[in-house]
Amino acid sequence: MPVDPLPWLAAPALLLLTALPALAAWRVRRRSRARSEMAGQLVEYAAAVRRAQCHLELDAALRDRLRRCGVPETLCLEFAQELPRLEPDLSAEVAQRLALRLKRRVAFERKMLARTAPGRWRGAMAATLPALAMLGLLVAGDPPPSTLLLLVLAVEALGCWLLWRVAQVDV
Repeated sequence: MPVDPLPWLAAPALLLLTALPALAAWRVRRRSRARSEMAGQLVEYAAAVRRAQCHLELDAALRDRLRRCGVPETLCLEFAQELPRLEPDLSAEVAQRLALRLKRRVAFERKMLARTAPGRWRGAMAATLPALAMLGLLVAGDPPPSTLLLLVLAVEALGCWLLWRVAQVDV
């Protein structure tokens, strides 16, 4: 009697779909940590400009990281850096304000991740139940029908997408 490969492929797919929202939350936490570091570097830059009382060039690596970060206020900092006769206090103020914006975004992202963590956890636990039931049926030697597997995969994909959206914090 030939063995149907669909149940053996569906169980790992269900477990992978269950793990995707956790990976999204991990990515958001990593991004917020990087933004927090950039905010700290901007505060240090503003303090250095205030101490030197002259126009200092922003570190190229920090500038590239800010561009990749996708914060729209970065354009203001770049514009202020290009002004020919910008006072040092104004340059420091622009960097300080951008750092404050980044810190506020990070705080909001972390707060939203903390508030949605119990729901994401419950959703992940509920999503593992069909995969575990399917594995139990496979071990018992009674594989579920293919149409049921496809239906379960579709529902799991929808649940994964919903949990993914919960994990995304776009400020």
